[in-house]
Amino acid sequence: MSQTSGLTIRQHARESLELRAEFVVSDAHREQVRFSPMSGSTEAHVTRGVASDISAGGMGLICPQFVPRMCEGTVRVYGSEAVSFASDGAPVYDVIFEHTAKVRRVTLETHDPSFAIGMAFIDPAPDVEERVQRLLDESAKAKAKASREGGPDG
Repeated sequence: MSQTSGLTIRQHARESLELRAEFVVSDAHREQVRFSPMSGSTEAHVTRGVASDISAGGMGLICPQFVPRMCEGTVRVYGSEAVSFASDGAPVYDVIFEHTAKVRRVTLETHDPSFAIGMAFIDPAPDVEERVQRLLDESAKAKAKASREGGPDG
């Protein structure tokens, strides 16, 4: 008779990236999870940050707000090039990746604060591997452009 240890292990190797991202808390968890305007969040149920790594099974997000384990929502990743500008002059970016996800781990990265959120995709889409590869290609393109221009902000 075989036994399992009960440990949860990662089934996919993660690749690093660095693109703007946000996590939108699902309707089912909105009563329990909302961000204070004092936290710097632009909306009560949205935290913005940087996508730090991705695989076909999930992704990592670095953000300033704490998001509890098991919280579900939608993670969105934005392209590196502004497609337009808002009336206040703020750049507007296209969503280049979107998927439902569940928070599996949360760690405090820095005391400013900055949290590393590890998420698993919920019911990964059949084409998730191709979508992940396009995202990695976009991140590589953004990094190459930043290095040509002398840094991340040009």
